Amino acid sequence: MSLFKTYAGLSRDIYYLCLARTINSMGDFIFSLITLVLTLQMGMSVVSAGIFVSMAALISGPGVLLGGYLSDLIGKKTIIISGQILSALMIMSCSFWSGTMTIGYLLIAVMFFISITRPAYNALIIQLCPEEKERKSAFSLMYLGANLGIALGPLIAGFFIKDYVHIVFLSIGTVFLISTFIIWKKVHVGASGQVTQTIARESAQHTEQSQGEQRPHGKQQHQERQQPGQQQQQHKKGHSPSRQQQGSESLPSPLFPMLLKNPLVVFFIVVSFLNYFIYMQYSFSLPLQMNQTFGEHGAAYYGSVMTINAISVILLTTLVLSATRNFTALNSIAAGALFYGIGFGALYLLGDWPQFAIVVVSTVLWTIGEILVQTNINLYIASRVPDSHQGRFNGLLLFVGCLGYTLSPYLTGLFIRSVDMKSVWIIILGISLFYAVCMVLLWYIEKNATNNRGIESPDYSKSV
Repeated sequence: MSLFKTYAGLSRDIYYLCLARTINSMGDFIFSLITLVLTLQMGMSVVSAGIFVSMAALISGPGVLLGGYLSDLIGKKTIIISGQILSALMIMSCSFWSGTMTIGYLLIAVMFFISITRPAYNALIIQLCPEEKERKSAFSLMYLGANLGIALGPLIAGFFIKDYVHIVFLSIGTVFLISTFIIWKKVHVGASGQVTQTIARESAQHTEQSQGEQRPHGKQQHQERQQPGQQQQQHKKGHSPSRQQQGSESLPSPLFPMLLKNPLVVFFIVVSFLNYFIYMQYSFSLPLQMNQTFGEHGAAYYGSVMTINAISVILLTTLVLSATRNFTALNSIAAGALFYGIGFGALYLLGDWPQFAIVVVSTVLWTIGEILVQTNINLYIASRVPDSHQGRFNGLLLFVGCLGYTLSPYLTGLFIRSVDMKSVWIIILGISLFYAVCMVLLWYIEKNATNNRGIESPDYSKSV
C-alpha cells in the first residue's frame, strides 16, 4: 500500500495537526539540549547535568496529569496553543540568559509546559477521528511526522549549539510558534464540544443513578410532564441557569467513577508500564552493551543504531500499518511486544558472537515493535472512554509512561549489577512475553464478554 493510499481520506484538520506536530518535534529535544548546554557551554559535570535532566523528567509526570485534566476542562486545542506559546516564550528567553544557571531552570519549565500538551494532542486526534481505522492512520501519521522532526531538529541544531546557542534557542521558539499558528488557524474542532458536554452530563447522571442518588419521584414526574412550550416560555422570561449552575456544568465529570466503570482500561494503563520500561532499554542498556562489546568504538556503533532506528521508522511505518490494518489495537500491541522481545533478546547473542550484524537485525526487529505499540497504544483507550474523559485518561497513560522511563534505568542497573550485561536481555525478553500475554488475555476477556452479551463493545468516542 502506497504512502498516499495509507493516509488518504483523513480530514484536513488531521493533516494540519500532524504537520504542526512534525514542525514542533524539530525543536522537541529538550532533554538533549539541557545536557549539551550545561556541559558544553557551562562546563558542568555529567553528574550535575544528569540531575537537571532527571528534574525535567520528573516534572513531566505532573505535567501530563494537569494537561489531561485541563484538556477536558477548557478544551484540547486551547491547551495545545497555550502550552506551546508559553514554551516558545520561555525557550526564546534563554537566549538572554546565555552562560547562566537560569537556562537550566527555564528548560525544566519548558519541559513542563510541553508535557501539558501531550495528552491534549492524543485526545484531539481521537476527537477529530470518529472511526477506529481513521484513528489508526492518524496516530501512525503523527508518529511518523514526530520521528521525522526529531531526526531533523537535533541534526540541524548540532552545527550551531556550541558557538551559537542563542540562535538555537530563538530557532526552537520560532518553530514552536509556527506550529502553534498552524493549529490555531487550520485545525477546527467544530461543535463537538456541545456533544461532549451532553455525554458528560449523561455519564454523570448514570453514575448518580447507579449509586441511588435519584431525584424524588414526584419532582421528576413534574419535570417530565413539562411541555416544550412551557420550557420555551421560561427561557423567554429570562429563567436562565444561575452562574453556580453554569460553573458546575462546565466542570468535567469526575474521573474516579469512570475508572470504576472501566476496570479493563485501568488494567491496560497499569500494564502499559511494561511497554515504557522495555522501550527505555534502547537509551540505557543498549549503549552500555555497545561499550562492553565494541570497546572504544561503542559510542560510534550506538550512533549507527540510532540512525538505523530512524531510517527503519521512516521506511517501515507505512508497511507495518498496511500489514496490520485489520488487527485490533490489542492484537497489534501484543505483536509489538513479541517483536520487542525477539529484537532485544537477540542482543544476548553478542556475548558469544560480537558481530554488529546481530545489532542491525535486532534494531530493525525492536523498531517494528516500537511502531506497532506506539501507534496503537492510544487506540484502545479511544474507543472505550467518552470524549469528556479522553484528556485525563491519556494523561494517566502518559504519567505511567513517565514512571516507566524514570524507573527503568534504575531497576535495569540493579539487574546488571546482580547478574551480568548479556543476561539483562533475557530478562527483557521475559518481560516482553509477559506484556504480550497480558494484551492477549485482555483481548480474550473482552471478546468473551462481548459474545456473552451478544453486542459489540461500546465505542463512546464515536458519538462525538
